[in-house]
Amino acid sequence: MEVQGSKFKVQGWGLGRARYLWLSTFRASCMMIVFMSGRIQNILFDIGQVLVHLDYEQALARLPAFCDMTSLGAGKRFFALMAQDPMIAEYERGRITSEAYFRHFAEKTGFSGTFDQFVAIWHDIFRENTPMIHFGHELARTYDIYFLSNTGEIHFPYLYEAFPALKFCKGDALSCELGVLKPEKAYYEKALAKFGLRPESCLFIDDLPENVAGAERCGIRSILYTAAGETMAAVRKCLAEGRPG
Repeated sequence: MEVQGSKFKVQGWGLGRARYLWLSTFRASCMMIVFMSGRIQNILFDIGQVLVHLDYEQALARLPAFCDMTSLGAGKRFFALMAQDPMIAEYERGRITSEAYFRHFAEKTGFSGTFDQFVAIWHDIFRENTPMIHFGHELARTYDIYFLSNTGEIHFPYLYEAFPALKFCKGDALSCELGVLKPEKAYYEKALAKFGLRPESCLFIDDLPENVAGAERCGIRSILYTAAGETMAAVRKCLAEGRPG
């Protein structure tokens, strides 16, 4: 009986030990799932002023051939419309064509050039932000990279053709294709859905505070771009700690 009792105890201990090990493994797996769900796996870049600078000086120098620079400060108004004219939002939502926006723009500014000349001037505002592009290539070795941009069709695919170094992303979410703009909630939701991403797995970088705030309201960790060096340091800190610095 003692032998049988001892045997029973040994068997009982074996079952208990197995149950304990299974529970420990299960708990560890659950903890790993929670950890992985919050780990940054995707970097989302804005483009304008983050990966490419917007430099209007050279474009402005071309305006006298097409605008009366003495009337109503036409040169300044030419580019001020980009931020002030409600039609640009319609254009960047993809609701009007580039040709329709050109006609509207020419009427507002007195621009006398052709559509192709208009496009060429708009193309001339971009300058590569070389440190950030190099940083993007570095990040692409470890993370999936996506571009999130408010833009019109004039600039795509032109930007990839003019700046081949930008071709380090897995995909782009362009407002003119999504039909919505940052910082609208629907923009971020559509962008994430397009790529099949979870907000908690992403880190977003943008130069506008309102776009950063909009992304954060959707559960996307975000960093405000200031200058290349400061932003790269903030991104590295965020990736090391798992949260924005």
